[in-house]
Amino acid sequence: MSLDLDRLMDNARIHLPGALDSTLKLEMYNALNDFFQNSNIWQEEIEFEVTTSALEYSIEATSVSSIVRLASLVDTNNSPVGATMAEPGELILDTAPSQDTVYTATVVLTVDSPVARSGFPEFPAWILDKYHTGLLDGLLARMMAQPAKPYSNLPMAATRYRSFRIATAQAGSESVRKNLSNAQAWRFPQNFARTR
Repeated sequence: MSLDLDRLMDNARIHLPGALDSTLKLEMYNALNDFFQNSNIWQEEIEFEVTTSALEYSIEATSVSSIVRLASLVDTNNSPVGATMAEPGELILDTAPSQDTVYTATVVLTVDSPVARSGFPEFPAWILDKYHTGLLDGLLARMMAQPAKPYSNLPMAATRYRSFRIATAQAGSESVRKNLSNAQAWRFPQNFARTR
């Protein structure tokens, strides 16, 4: 993914004469965070054990990322389980399970502070491949909106920001539809026919 990020940064430098790399990396982090928080495109399933005696559980993402929100929670039969997550990573079940078992939480993730040597945050490479242009628009919009810089350009920043918002909305829509072409967003639960 490093080569793809380098290409994205090279594309940004063409439009932003005089921009510092440290500023580009900071605004890239901000654009990625905005993209992931508003699109829900980056999700991870986390399995954890539950007991009959507890309602509160802590979960952590396995990747270098931060949990934003809970997308779903299911039991071993793939049946939905009621829960809330007022604080990211802290699940509170609505009711205690009837037996000790394993639940699977699907959580939405965003980038964490950069820990890689390159100074870029870590995230799945396929997202950069698929949404390269939209992410570039987000970076350019943030950079061009900065006041009193050689690359400041508020009308162009607004245009780039609109394109970034469209890419974010498209990613969110594709996330709901699980990247299926012409699919509807809602389906009957898989166990609907079995329980009736």
